[in-house]
Amino acid sequence: MAGVALAFSGVAGSMLALDAAPGQNAGARLPWVHEGLVLTYTWYAAVAAGNGSYYEENENGEWISHSTGQRYTRQMQTGTSGNGWSQITVVCIDGEKVVLESSNYGDAGALGRNAPVPQGTSSVVDKLADPGDYWMDPAKLASLHTSPAENTLVTRLGWQSGGKMVEAVRVQVVKGSSYSDHVYHAKTGLCLHVGSSSLGAPPRLVGPGDLGRGDTTITRNDFVSARDIAVPWGRETPPDWVTNVRALHYRGSTISRGALPTVPNILAIDLEVVGRGRGWVQFSGTSSQQFQNAPSPSPARISLASGPNQWDGFWIGPGALALLRTGQVLDEDPVTRMRTVVAKADEASVVITMSNAAGEVDNQYDKRTGMLTASSFYDVLSLQQRTLKLQSKE
Repeated sequence: MAGVALAFSGVAGSMLALDAAPGQNAGARLPWVHEGLVLTYTWYAAVAAGNGSYYEENENGEWISHSTGQRYTRQMQTGTSGNGWSQITVVCIDGEKVVLESSNYGDAGALGRNAPVPQGTSSVVDKLADPGDYWMDPAKLASLHTSPAENTLVTRLGWQSGGKMVEAVRVQVVKGSSYSDHVYHAKTGLCLHVGSSSLGAPPRLVGPGDLGRGDTTITRNDFVSARDIAVPWGRETPPDWVTNVRALHYRGSTISRGALPTVPNILAIDLEVVGRGRGWVQFSGTSSQQFQNAPSPSPARISLASGPNQWDGFWIGPGALALLRTGQVLDEDPVTRMRTVVAKADEASVVITMSNAAGEVDNQYDKRTGMLTASSFYDVLSLQQRTLKLQSKE
């Protein structure tokens, strides 16, 4: 799934798509939330320097460390920033649980890339009524009020979205050195805007004239559009093995496809089932890399989930796999320009490819069991090719 492949790894906003509800939906409270719904947002993130300068070791420096005798020169400190698009797919709805897949894409137009660059995905199981950054139950939204004791400010206002002014509810919260701002469509509960600001830890080195403050991280997301995807296996009952699998183990490597040759780094993903329900499974595990001729980082903890209404889950129903044909186009996203096609279908397996001009994800499924047996990811910015194959399952 994209959570595997990638972690192993302006369109006008529209409210019209929110009326459609194919397949399982959230019911009376959120009738527009349904399996196969894709919400697209812009994202922006920046780090604003807190000190205004840093100290660089230089033999002709002005500043000298009294403890080490090292000399330092003062340099102007600048921040970093990035932007792009993020997409939220409603993968599965099971009572009060909802499985969401989040996919990020970077805007690399300044580097001459004319397509959003796939950057990473994850899947989570959340509360259906209130996943916060994406929507909120309108009844709960209507009950919110300003609470100075909780550092919360709630206001009703008009908000521009998709070129139209809509009635909205704004919720601002200040907690210590962190600030968050959410704006929701008052009638539907759809989140239209998210902003945040957080202050980092003070620097260890503080020189004359500096304020000794940490850097500030700023983020912003704005709603772009909503649309539906039609996944051929979306309503098929998961294969029998999904109901009793306890763990999955994938092994592979990371290589560079740049001009200089590289030695492959060993990649390992180990996942343990920590939750399951009607049509979905939640995993917790580790992702680790073993670098050649260099210290390897500590394993990273990861949390993933998989369900039926996604192009890149841990399984595809065998019934749908049997009907797929090589070259079949499954989806084309108008914002990310990711094209999902059946790259190969033979008697043993099916390969689903999602790609645009800036990156490609390939997932291979066993035709008999529907299980994800191999996955690869490549993007044009890092020039890295990450591949994984199923080693074993428990």
